[in-house]
Amino acid sequence: MNKGIFIVFEGIDGSGTTSNSKLITAWLEKLGYPTIWTSEPTQSDIGMLIKKKLKTPTLDPHIDALLFAADRIWHIEKIIKPNLEKGYIVISDRYFESSIAYQGAQGVDIKWIQLINKNIISPDITIILDISPEKSLERIKNREIKEKFESAVFLKKVREIYLTRAKIKKYYIIDAEKEINHIQEKIKNIILRYIRENYSSE
Repeated sequence: MNKGIFIVFEGIDGSGTTSNSKLITAWLEKLGYPTIWTSEPTQSDIGMLIKKKLKTPTLDPHIDALLFAADRIWHIEKIIKPNLEKGYIVISDRYFESSIAYQGAQGVDIKWIQLINKNIISPDITIILDISPEKSLERIKNREIKEKFESAVFLKKVREIYLTRAKIKKYYIIDAEKEINHIQEKIKNIILRYIRENYSSE
Protein backbone atom coordinates (compact mmCIF):
# COMPACT_ATOMS: atom_id res chain seq x y z
CA MET A 1 0.00 0.00 0.00
CA ASN A 2 1.34 3.41 -0.90
CA LYS A 3 1.83 6.30 1.50
CA GLY A 4 -1.44 7.82 2.60
CA ILE A 5 -2.78 11.33 2.16
CA PHE A 6 -2.83 13.98 4.88
CA ILE A 7 -5.71 16.48 4.64
CA VAL A 8 -6.21 19.39 7.04
CA PHE A 9 -9.22 21.65 7.58
CA GLU A 10 -8.59 25.13 8.98
CA GLY A 11 -10.64 28.24 9.70
CA ILE A 12 -11.80 30.59 12.43
CA ASP A 13 -14.25 29.45 15.10
CA GLY A 14 -17.62 28.51 13.70
CA SER A 15 -16.32 27.99 10.16
CA GLY A 16 -17.37 24.35 10.18
CA THR A 17 -13.99 22.59 10.30
CA THR A 18 -15.32 19.83 12.56
CA SER A 19 -18.62 19.13 10.80
CA ASN A 20 -17.12 19.29 7.29
CA SER A 21 -14.08 17.18 8.13
CA LYS A 22 -16.27 14.49 9.72
CA LEU A 23 -18.63 14.46 6.73
CA ILE A 24 -15.69 14.09 4.36
CA THR A 25 -14.26 11.26 6.46
CA ALA A 26 -17.57 9.36 6.28
CA TRP A 27 -17.80 10.01 2.51
CA LEU A 28 -14.28 8.68 1.87
CA GLU A 29 -14.97 5.60 3.98
CA LYS A 30 -18.14 4.98 1.98
CA LEU A 31 -16.08 5.16 -1.21
CA GLY A 32 -13.86 2.44 0.21
CA TYR A 33 -10.79 4.44 1.18
CA PRO A 34 -9.19 3.62 4.55
CA THR A 35 -9.68 6.90 6.38
CA ILE A 36 -9.19 8.19 9.91
CA TRP A 37 -10.46 11.43 11.48
CA THR A 38 -8.44 13.27 14.10
CA SER A 39 -8.24 16.79 15.55
CA GLU A 40 -6.22 19.34 17.49
CA PRO A 41 -6.06 19.80 20.39
CA THR A 42 -5.83 16.00 20.72
CA GLN A 43 -7.12 13.72 23.46
CA SER A 44 -3.61 13.39 24.90
CA ASP A 45 -2.79 14.76 28.37
CA ILE A 46 -1.28 17.85 26.72
CA GLY A 47 -4.31 18.28 24.47
CA MET A 48 -6.69 18.07 27.43
CA LEU A 49 -4.61 20.68 29.27
CA ILE A 50 -4.89 22.97 26.23
CA LYS A 51 -8.67 22.58 26.15
CA LYS A 52 -8.79 23.59 29.80
CA LYS A 53 -6.47 26.56 29.25
CA LEU A 54 -8.54 27.82 26.28
CA LYS A 55 -11.06 28.94 28.90
CA THR A 56 -8.34 30.99 30.67
CA PRO A 57 -7.76 34.43 29.11
CA THR A 58 -4.66 35.18 31.19
CA LEU A 59 -2.37 32.49 29.73
CA ASP A 60 0.61 33.92 27.81
CA PRO A 61 0.19 33.17 24.08
CA HIS A 62 3.79 31.91 23.91
CA ILE A 63 2.80 29.19 26.38
CA ASP A 64 -0.21 28.43 24.17
CA ALA A 65 2.10 28.05 21.17
CA LEU A 66 4.48 25.76 23.06
CA LEU A 67 1.66 23.59 24.35
CA PHE A 68 0.16 23.27 20.87
CA ALA A 69 3.59 22.39 19.44
CA ALA A 70 4.09 19.70 22.08
CA ASP A 71 0.61 18.30 21.48
CA ARG A 72 1.32 18.32 17.73
CA ILE A 73 4.44 16.17 18.22
CA TRP A 74 2.31 13.62 20.08
CA HIS A 75 -0.35 13.87 17.35
CA ILE A 76 2.18 13.20 14.60
CA GLU A 77 3.98 10.34 16.34
CA LYS A 78 0.91 8.54 17.71
CA ILE A 79 -1.78 9.16 15.07
CA ILE A 80 -0.78 10.94 11.87
CA LYS A 81 2.53 9.25 10.95
CA PRO A 82 1.53 5.64 11.80
CA ASN A 83 -1.68 5.88 9.79
CA LEU A 84 -0.03 7.55 6.81
CA GLU A 85 2.53 4.74 6.77
CA LYS A 86 -0.35 2.23 6.63
CA GLY A 87 -1.69 4.07 3.57
CA TYR A 88 -4.64 5.72 5.30
CA ILE A 89 -6.15 9.04 4.36
CA VAL A 90 -5.75 11.10 7.54
CA ILE A 91 -8.26 13.93 8.01
CA SER A 92 -7.37 16.47 10.70
CA ASP A 93 -9.68 19.12 12.11
CA ARG A 94 -7.02 21.84 12.64
CA TYR A 95 -3.24 21.58 12.61
CA PHE A 96 -0.17 23.83 12.29
CA GLU A 97 -1.90 26.79 10.59
CA SER A 98 -4.15 27.19 13.64
CA SER A 99 -1.05 28.01 15.69
CA ILE A 100 0.15 30.48 13.06
CA ALA A 101 -3.26 32.16 12.87
CA TYR A 102 -4.35 32.20 16.51
CA GLN A 103 -1.06 32.76 18.31
CA GLY A 104 0.11 35.02 15.48
CA ALA A 105 -2.99 37.16 15.99
CA GLN A 106 -2.00 37.44 19.66
CA GLY A 107 1.35 38.93 18.70
CA VAL A 108 3.57 35.86 18.82
CA ASP A 109 6.30 36.01 16.16
CA ILE A 110 5.33 33.71 13.30
CA LYS A 111 8.96 32.76 12.58
CA TRP A 112 9.26 31.56 16.18
CA ILE A 113 6.05 29.50 15.82
CA GLN A 114 7.53 27.96 12.67
CA LEU A 115 10.78 27.22 14.52
CA ILE A 116 9.12 25.29 17.35
CA ASN A 117 7.13 23.35 14.74
CA LYS A 118 10.02 22.82 12.31
CA ASN A 119 9.83 19.00 12.33
CA ILE A 120 6.15 18.57 11.60
CA ILE A 121 4.70 16.58 8.70
CA SER A 122 3.34 18.89 5.99
CA PRO A 123 -0.24 18.23 4.84
CA ASP A 124 -0.87 17.18 1.24
CA ILE A 125 -4.02 19.30 1.17
CA THR A 126 -4.94 22.26 3.38
CA ILE A 127 -8.46 23.64 3.07
CA ILE A 128 -9.36 27.00 4.63
CA LEU A 129 -13.07 27.34 5.41
CA ASP A 130 -13.60 31.08 5.29
CA ILE A 131 -16.34 33.01 7.08
CA SER A 132 -16.67 36.53 8.46
CA PRO A 133 -16.13 37.17 12.19
CA GLU A 134 -19.76 38.29 12.42
CA LYS A 135 -20.99 34.97 11.01
CA SER A 136 -18.57 33.13 13.27
CA LEU A 137 -19.94 34.76 16.42
CA GLU A 138 -23.50 34.16 15.26
CA ARG A 139 -22.79 30.44 14.90
CA ILE A 140 -21.02 30.00 18.24
CA LYS A 141 -23.19 32.31 20.37
CA ASN A 142 -24.96 29.39 22.08
CA ARG A 143 -21.81 27.72 23.36
CA GLU A 144 -22.20 27.02 27.07
CA ILE A 145 -18.54 27.78 27.85
CA LYS A 146 -16.92 30.71 26.11
CA GLU A 147 -13.33 30.59 24.91
CA LYS A 148 -10.90 33.48 25.10
CA PHE A 149 -10.74 33.86 21.30
CA GLU A 150 -14.42 34.75 20.90
CA SER A 151 -14.40 38.44 19.85
CA ALA A 152 -14.96 40.02 16.44
CA VAL A 153 -11.79 42.11 16.58
CA PHE A 154 -9.60 39.11 17.38
CA LEU A 155 -11.27 36.79 14.88
CA LYS A 156 -10.78 39.43 12.17
CA LYS A 157 -7.01 39.26 12.79
CA VAL A 158 -7.07 35.46 12.73
CA ARG A 159 -9.02 35.42 9.48
CA GLU A 160 -6.60 37.86 7.85
CA ILE A 161 -3.64 35.64 8.76
CA TYR A 162 -5.39 32.56 7.40
CA LEU A 163 -6.17 34.27 4.09
CA THR A 164 -2.66 35.73 3.78
CA ARG A 165 -1.10 32.35 4.47
CA ALA A 166 -3.47 30.67 2.01
CA LYS A 167 -2.32 32.95 -0.79
CA ILE A 168 1.36 32.41 0.03
CA LYS A 169 1.11 28.64 0.49
CA LYS A 170 -1.48 28.07 -2.26
CA TYR A 171 -4.04 26.58 0.12
CA TYR A 172 -7.62 26.07 -1.00
CA ILE A 173 -10.11 28.68 0.24
CA ILE A 174 -13.80 27.78 0.38
CA ASP A 175 -16.64 30.14 1.23
CA ALA A 176 -18.01 28.50 4.38
CA GLU A 177 -21.02 30.79 4.54
CA LYS A 178 -22.59 28.84 1.67
CA GLU A 179 -25.05 25.96 2.12
CA ILE A 180 -23.42 22.79 3.49
CA ASN A 181 -24.02 20.70 0.35
CA HIS A 182 -22.32 23.36 -1.78
CA ILE A 183 -19.32 23.41 0.59
CA GLN A 184 -19.08 19.62 0.60
CA GLU A 185 -19.20 19.46 -3.18
CA LYS A 186 -16.28 21.90 -3.44
CA ILE A 187 -14.25 19.89 -0.93
CA LYS A 188 -15.03 16.57 -2.62
CA ASN A 189 -13.88 17.90 -5.99
CA ILE A 190 -10.54 19.02 -4.49
CA ILE A 191 -9.93 15.70 -2.76
CA LEU A 192 -11.04 13.46 -5.62
CA ARG A 193 -8.77 15.29 -8.03
CA TYR A 194 -5.81 14.78 -5.69
CA ILE A 195 -6.65 11.12 -5.06
CA ARG A 196 -6.86 10.34 -8.78
CA GLU A 197 -3.45 11.90 -9.37
CA ASN A 198 -1.56 10.73 -6.31
CA TYR A 199 -3.12 7.84 -4.43
CA SER A 200 -3.50 4.11 -4.84
CA SER A 201 -4.36 1.58 -2.15
CA GLU A 202 -3.09 -1.31 -4.28
